[in-house]
Amino acid sequence: SDNVAEDELVFSEITRENTSEVNEQFELKRTIGLAGGIAVISGTMVGSGIFVSPVGVLSGVNGSVGLSLVIWAACGVISSLASLCYCELGSSIRESGGEYAYLNKAYGPIAAFIFSWTSSVVTRTAGNAATAVTFGSYFVEAFFPGGCTQPDVIVKLTAAVLILTLAVINYVSVTASARLMQILAIAKFVAMGVIIVGGLVRLGQGDPVGISNLSNAFRPQDLAGLGFSQIGLAFYQGLWSYEGWNNLNYITEEVKNPKKNLPLSIVISVPLVTGFYILVNIAYFAALTPAEMLTSQAVAVTWGYRVLGAAGWIMPLSVCLSIIGALNGSFLTGGRLPFVAARRGHLPQILAMAQVKFYSPGPAIILTTVITLIFMIPNDFDALLNAFSFTAWLFYASVTAGVIVLRITHPDMPRPYKVPIVIPAVVLVIAIYLIVAPLVESPDIIILYAAIFIMCAPFAYYIFVHKQVTPPGMDRMTIFLQQLFDVTPTDWDK
Repeated sequence: SDNVAEDELVFSEITRENTSEVNEQFELKRTIGLAGGIAVISGTMVGSGIFVSPVGVLSGVNGSVGLSLVIWAACGVISSLASLCYCELGSSIRESGGEYAYLNKAYGPIAAFIFSWTSSVVTRTAGNAATAVTFGSYFVEAFFPGGCTQPDVIVKLTAAVLILTLAVINYVSVTASARLMQILAIAKFVAMGVIIVGGLVRLGQGDPVGISNLSNAFRPQDLAGLGFSQIGLAFYQGLWSYEGWNNLNYITEEVKNPKKNLPLSIVISVPLVTGFYILVNIAYFAALTPAEMLTSQAVAVTWGYRVLGAAGWIMPLSVCLSIIGALNGSFLTGGRLPFVAARRGHLPQILAMAQVKFYSPGPAIILTTVITLIFMIPNDFDALLNAFSFTAWLFYASVTAGVIVLRITHPDMPRPYKVPIVIPAVVLVIAIYLIVAPLVESPDIIILYAAIFIMCAPFAYYIFVHKQVTPPGMDRMTIFLQQLFDVTPTDWDK
C-alpha cells in the first residue's frame, strides 16, 4: 500500500541520516581485551552463588561434607569441559550471540530461533531476576537485622533499582561496563581470598569443628539413601555458581583479536574460579558444622561473623558487590542475543539497531531489562533457578552436540582451537543427565511452562519468520522507536 511504501521510504531516510552522522559503516566497537575478557567471565561467574549455594549443595547430599566438595569440584570440571567446546566454536564462528550463532551454524535457523525465543524471554531474564532479588535481600538485611522479616516490596524495589542502574550503564557505555566488571572482579577475589585465608588459619590452629568436618567427610549415614536424581538437584545448585563461563561468547564482535583472546580468557577464567570455589568451601567447613550451614540464609555471612567477629559486616558487603558484578556482566552480554537474532530477522527489526551516540544495542538492552523486571514478580527463587537450569542445560546439550555435528558437516571450517572430540561427547552425556535427573526427583510446574514455551517456538517461527507475517502498524512502530532511541542498523559480516 501507499502507506507502507511511505513508511519504508521514511525508514530508509532515517537509517541513512543516522548512519551518515557517524560513518558509512556503523558497527559495534572492539573495546574488550584479554584483561576485560577474563573480568567478564570470572566477574559473571562469581555472583551470589559461592556465598549462598553451598547450602543448597550440602542439602542435596544429606549434609555430606566430602560429597559436597566432590560436587563443587565436579561442577568446575563440567564447566571447564563445556567451556573448551565453546572455545572451538567461538574461535571459528566469530559472531556475537553465543549459542544462537552456533546453533544457527550447526542446525539452521529454526534451532537458532528457538534458542533466541527461549533465552531472550525465559533463561537469561529468569537468571537475572533471581540474582537481583538475592541482592535486594542482602541489601535490605542491613536495615532488618537479627532475622527480622524483610518486606517483600522493599526487597524487590531495591532489586529493580539495581537492574535499572546497570541497564543505564550498559546502554550508555560498553567501556564503562567492562571497567566496572574489572574493578568488581578484583573485589570478589579479594573477598574470597579473605575467606580462604581465614579458613586456613582456623585449620592451622586446630579448630575442632574444621578437624571434625574434614576427618569425617564421608560419613556412611550421610551417604545412605542418596540417589542419582537427588544428586542432580545438588549439581543444579553448584552449577548455578559457575554460570557465566560462556558469557564472553555473546560479545565476540566487541572483543579485540577474538581468535586469540576469546579462548585464552576462557581457559584462564574457568579453572581459576574453580580453584577459588573449592578452597572457599573448605574454608566454610573449617569454621561451621554442616548443621549450622544448613540453617544459614547466607553461609558467607554466618562464616564472617563467626571468624571475623566485629569485621563480619565485610561479608554482606562482599556478597552485594559480587552480585552487582555478576548482574552487570549478564547485562553486558545478554543484550547481544536479541540484537544478533534480530539482525537475521528472528526478532523485531528494532532490536537489531545500535545507539548512534553510544554504540550499544540499546533497544535489546531495554527489552532484556523489561522482561527481567517482570520475572521479579514471583516470590520463588528455587522456581526461577529450576526454570533457568532446565532450559540452560537443554541448550548447552544442543550446542555441545553441535561441535560434533559441525565436525561432520563442515570438516574444512577453520578451527584455530580444536577440542578433543571425546570432550563434547562427555559433556553431552552429562548435560542429558542434568536435564532428566531433576525432573525425576522433583518436577516443578515452572519447568512444564518452560517446556511448553519452547514447543511453541516452531509455530512462532513459521508465522513470523517463514511466512513473514507482520503485525499491523509494526513498520510505523519501528520508525517511531528508531527516532525515539536514536538508533540505526549495524553492518556485519553475514
